[in-house]
Amino acid sequence: MIEVRARRPIAAGLCAGLLALAGCSRPASHYAIETVMASAYRPPALATMGSPAASAAPGLVLAGDMHCHLSPPDHPREASRDPAATVALAADEELDFLVLTPHVPARFFEHEELRAAVLAAQDRLRDELAARSTGRTVYVIGMEYTDPVYGHVGAAFADLRAVLADVPVDEARAHPGRFFERFVARGGFLVINHPLSTPLDSSFAMARADLSWRPFTSAAPVPEEIATVNRLAPGIEAYNMVVTHLRDRYLLLDTPRTLLATMARVDREIAAQQRRLVPVGGSDSHTDYLRPTTYVRAAGRSEAAVRDALAAGRVCVRSPEACSFEVRAPGGVWQGVGASLGAAPVIEARARGGDLEVLVGGEAVASADDSEIVRVPLSKPGCAVVRARVGDGFSAPIYVGCPFAG
Repeated sequence: MIEVRARRPIAAGLCAGLLALAGCSRPASHYAIETVMASAYRPPALATMGSPAASAAPGLVLAGDMHCHLSPPDHPREASRDPAATVALAADEELDFLVLTPHVPARFFEHEELRAAVLAAQDRLRDELAARSTGRTVYVIGMEYTDPVYGHVGAAFADLRAVLADVPVDEARAHPGRFFERFVARGGFLVINHPLSTPLDSSFAMARADLSWRPFTSAAPVPEEIATVNRLAPGIEAYNMVVTHLRDRYLLLDTPRTLLATMARVDREIAAQQRRLVPVGGSDSHTDYLRPTTYVRAAGRSEAAVRDALAAGRVCVRSPEACSFEVRAPGGVWQGVGASLGAAPVIEARARGGDLEVLVGGEAVASADDSEIVRVPLSKPGCAVVRARVGDGFSAPIYVGCPFAG
């Protein structure tokens, strides 16, 4: 069971959380959310984790946040933290990378004035960060494509100006999916944000909002660009701090509910789509908190290295221990998170930093103590998607006998 380490009395946090969900005035609601998030889970610092166990993957583990907002570019009613405060807070939280995802409207690429406005906002933010950054945190300027009907998409690591040049307005209007096709073709990484945040029967307005990814939660047809994202996005936001620590903790009284359900959904989507998928995490911060939520095994401390680690699936969420997970065929070479192994009837697994639970196809099949090697029979023939919970963290998959993952 996931531990939630409260840092203030639950009663105070509960009152603040309910005020935030109720939809207070902007300053009051922001303050309430900050109060709740101060008591949200805080992962251990990377310095406490010791040497990584994985021997085959890059050994540098970076702590980051894949989803946060700031104003500008976000409207002041949507975000209360400015770029200067963001830089200071990222330093306080010892973030190695931070993906900035200000909202952009659905199909903004169909309008010249909206294209220009989004590009200008990104340019201003880039200049502001360059002037203020201290050098430790890698800032990645992205966006959250915000469709109130079909869902939200994090998009980063591509040159947006070049993508828009590839897809003129007339072409974007005729074939809106081509924007996302070109975004991916130019190295962009797409994340389906808070995909299972479905509405609750609640007196609180925010809780009644449907923020889910409709291709996952509805059988209704979706427009071309949403279908394109569903086909191409490698990232799925499994750990969203707002969903976990406001919605699930206080309204459902089941803190890990959506996190666990989304991790299981990742497994099912891999099997259904026959392609690699990567769980990621984000604070979804709109005010004065940030937190490490995504960890990557990277070859260096740079935007390109972070992007490469994400694309390779060398990722764990919520806490860094799971980045030490590795498996091998008996007598073979240890392989880390994101690796692809040949078919095998049994594998061996280990991790360090906490107790290990091994999941195959979403089902828990074995457990072990810190650094203990455990044998895991793979009873079903064919592709096995193997993940781990280590301590408080969750790994992206290791693929065993999966032709599409080679």
